[in-house]
Parts: sequence; structure tokens; C-alpha cells
Amino acid sequence: MRSYKILIILLAAITAVVVTVLVLTITRGEPQPAAPPSAPTIDPTTRPPSTTTGESSADLFGNRLEIPAVEAGVPAVQDPAARPDPTRVDYLVTPPAQLRWQRGWGGAALPVSASDGPTEVRDGIASGFARTPQGAALAAADALARALAAPEGTWQRVVAERYHGDEQAVLDRFARSRSRTPDAGRYVVVPDGVRIVPGYSPDFAVVEFAARDGMGYRIARWPMTWLDGDWRVAIPTDIETLWGPGTYTDSLSDFGVWRTVS
Repeated sequence: MRSYKILIILLAAITAVVVTVLVLTITRGEPQPAAPPSAPTIDPTTRPPSTTTGESSADLFGNRLEIPAVEAGVPAVQDPAARPDPTRVDYLVTPPAQLRWQRGWGGAALPVSASDGPTEVRDGIASGFARTPQGAALAAADALARALAAPEGTWQRVVAERYHGDEQAVLDRFARSRSRTPDAGRYVVVPDGVRIVPGYSPDFAVVEFAARDGMGYRIARWPMTWLDGDWRVAIPTDIETLWGPGTYTDSLSDFGVWRTVS
């Protein structure tokens, strides 16, 4: 049951009675042929300028979380030239350069990179994600984590600024989830796999997160829309689809590994 609970929190759909996986069933576009591979030189083990205390922690699955100077997280200095090459055959599963996961409120895993954002964290809200597949995925994971783990007053502003659609419906759902799981932050873990669905466009992306359960992995899909210069979670018309059952897989062969590199 714990693994299901962790999965639910990671994908931002906690319920106290019905253990489900948060999943979005919206997709867009047909798969496109893979582009020919290239050979960019990006060293993922190189650390960005210090954004942490130098100490580290771990999520419930043992994934490394760096401890930032403030609980809201600290962005890294950006180097757009270090972004993954879009001609890579594995571009849609490749993590951004120098990806780190920081330990936010209550132990929540907050992603930062040195290539695709965020560029700023102000008043507990991250912004400035690159208009790339990697930026969309970072924005999705960040928006979900902050809506669950940020303190009262802040998480509502996260929903207002990082989600687009029926804001009140999302506020009501997250309020219910937070009230039933007061320590939600500790269940916001690093996903086991990340990928962006083929058909990505600069204005729309569907991000898939895979998280383990007792039998394998459950996949949740999150639509992201580019609006007013940043990525936002595109809230579906039927908010209940956010609390539907996830897709199951027993393999992560088609996903990228997006963990902090020691």
C-alpha cells in the first residue's frame, strides 16, 4: 500500500480511501520518426555553481536530494548552450544538463537544471522553464510538487500561476488531498522514469512520469501548454480525469533516467 501511496503523491493525486494513480489521458499528435543521432558533448556529472548547503538527503526510495539554502529551492545559473541536441535520437527522454533534485518543504523532490530552468524561484514559485521538452517536464514535476508540499498561501499561488484551466476545481482537489495527507511533501519522490510523448510542439507537450508500485510501474501523463512565456499544466475540462487509474508497464526501457548524479 505504501508504494501506491507514494505513486499517488508523486503524480499529485492523493486520496485517503481510494488508492489510485494520478494520470492524464490527453495526448496530442501522432508519433514522429526519430531524427538521426548526433553526438553532443554534455558532462552530466559537472556540478553547476553552488545552489545548496553542500549537504544531501534522500527521498523514500533512496534517490539523492540536495539540500538547498532555502526550502523553496534555489535555481542554477543557466547555460542554454548545454541543452540536449534536438537531433538526438533519444531527445525526448534525455534529461537536461546538470539536473539536480533538491529537498523542498517536508522532503519534497524539486527539480532544477543548468540548461532548461527554472531560472527563478520567487515567493516559493518557480518560473523560467525553457521552451523545450526538457523544460516542459521540469515544469510539470515542479508544479505538482509545489502544489502538494508548499505552505498554506503559497501552494494556492502555485496553482494560480503554474496551472491553466479550471483553477477552482484544481484548488479544491489539492486542498482535499493536503488535508487528508498533512505530510504530503515526504511522498513527493523522484520519478523512476521520464519521457515526453512524440508529437511535442513548442506550444504543447505531454509529459509521462513512471513510478514504481508492487507489480511494476504506473505511468501518468501530464499535458503542458506554453502560455505567457512559460510552461503551465493544462487542466482538462473534466477534472476527474486527473484522478483516474494509471497505465501499467513492467519496463522502463523507453523512459529516461532523471536522477541527481552523485
